[in-house]
Amino acid sequence: MAGGAETEALSARLTAALAAHGGATVMRSKRYGLWQPLSGTETATRIAAIARGLRAVGLQDKDVAAICGDTCADWVLADLGIMAAGGVSTGLDADADGDELARLVNLFEVTVLFVAGDAHLHRALGIRDRCPKLRLIVVMHEQWDDGARVDHVMTLAELQARGAGAEPLAAPADAAIAAIVMTSGVTAPARGALLTQAALGRQAARTARELQLSPNDERLSLTPLHHVMERVVGVYASLLAGCILNFPESRETALSDLRELQPTVVQAPPRLWAKLKSGVELAAAEATAFQRRMIGMALKPGDDGPNPLLDALILAPVRNRIGLSRARLCITTGAPARSDVGAWFAAIRRPLTDAYGHAESGGAVTLAAHRGAFRALDGVKLETLASGEIRLRSDTLFVGYAGETSNAIRDGWWHSGDVVHADAAGEAHPAGRVADLLDRDGGAGSLKSEADLVKSPYVADAFLHRDARGQVIAAVLMDPDPVIKFAQDNSIPFTHFLSLCRSQDIRALIGRVIAETNTRAPVRIDDFILIERSLGPGDPEISAMLVLRRRLLHPENRSFEESAISESA
Repeated sequence: MAGGAETEALSARLTAALAAHGGATVMRSKRYGLWQPLSGTETATRIAAIARGLRAVGLQDKDVAAICGDTCADWVLADLGIMAAGGVSTGLDADADGDELARLVNLFEVTVLFVAGDAHLHRALGIRDRCPKLRLIVVMHEQWDDGARVDHVMTLAELQARGAGAEPLAAPADAAIAAIVMTSGVTAPARGALLTQAALGRQAARTARELQLSPNDERLSLTPLHHVMERVVGVYASLLAGCILNFPESRETALSDLRELQPTVVQAPPRLWAKLKSGVELAAAEATAFQRRMIGMALKPGDDGPNPLLDALILAPVRNRIGLSRARLCITTGAPARSDVGAWFAAIRRPLTDAYGHAESGGAVTLAAHRGAFRALDGVKLETLASGEIRLRSDTLFVGYAGETSNAIRDGWWHSGDVVHADAAGEAHPAGRVADLLDRDGGAGSLKSEADLVKSPYVADAFLHRDARGQVIAAVLMDPDPVIKFAQDNSIPFTHFLSLCRSQDIRALIGRVIAETNTRAPVRIDDFILIERSLGPGDPEISAMLVLRRRLLHPENRSFEESAISESA
């Protein structure tokens, strides 16, 4: 109980929910090709054991413990165990290098660090001398045993054993800080938003209700757990509702695991939705002319809706091929999906839902059909300022940034730094960051031009900037698969991605894309440069949600030059 009323704290809500789920499966992790289940009872038991173990090794109320590892059930158990112990849990980017890891461990004053496997353990050991507050490293994957026993390293099983026989712990208070949730780091170095038990509890319950999650649902975790949308909208909401959480064997097997599971709820960033679409289109390009014609007919239903025969014969195999045969809910997080991608998924009868939110808001503040009305969820108030920037207030807002003293909330409002624009139908949508506007005049014309540019199948992402002469330059990240197919179909020689970027024929292809964009886009692009690396998960120039960190790729930034980027002739 909190203040004489029913508690809203996340830890208390989850304890009750897991008890209600009982012997039903709530999580599964794939190891060595086999799905290993955890029931509600087993999950609650392990969370409690981790919490007691942490108290036994000295974790105090408000102490910060961090998790740095790949997506897995142990990550979730550690996260919830830290909170149940009265500590503050933070998830760190598993791909962060040693310097960034040390910066965050020191900034947040981390005392216990959970890691997954040898690679993360060795990185943690490498920074320990630089992190005076760090007292203990816990290895989550039980196969770790390199023969060297170190005093300040233990396994997750050993930690749980430390708390055996201890008295149950009191539930954390609603107002207690429960988590530090990392911002995306797209426009500035990543920061940690401080969220309370009550804010997380409200957000998780609200999201579960809005998405109508139930024990009949399954989802596969496709994005890193330290991101707010995966952590809160995905994990916490699912555990409350009894939706089964599945964790892939590895990042490399995620899409094959998606095809195997065929989950009912799929949540992914725009780049992944675009990749699924591109894969089907590349395969369709190899079909016969008759097959391509039939596919085109199936993707363009008549006035009476989709043709049931074409849906069964053509679109059903497509949905099965990409893992969406059972999907009732397809969610885009991190940024809105491209309009052409949204239209394609609507055509295969799997329309996308855009979830908009931030670490600072504790998760989603709007859920809407792709390109649908931009409206706030219950408990959230949104306003668009004259500049186009979105500001919001909510009962789930953060209370500040870890390691910082300045107050980021003004008169109860938080200024998001996002800008909106109205589409042809007059609907307003988040368009991007105020910091990314070309001229900072409040207009979103440059962001509209970027959105039009990435409609090309050859462009994975792009952003506009002005050079020293004031010309508008597009920095283009090519999509490898369609570009490689174009090169093969046109007998263009290449040996690797860099050689493709430096091919005059490929540069001419992108030049045509730019010229076509200029016929429609509100801001004319004068020239382009190519990012000569195929950026993906793990690269510092791209966020956890696969959005370009343009601050690291801008020509004025030294790292841009070091990233092998070539300007067009």
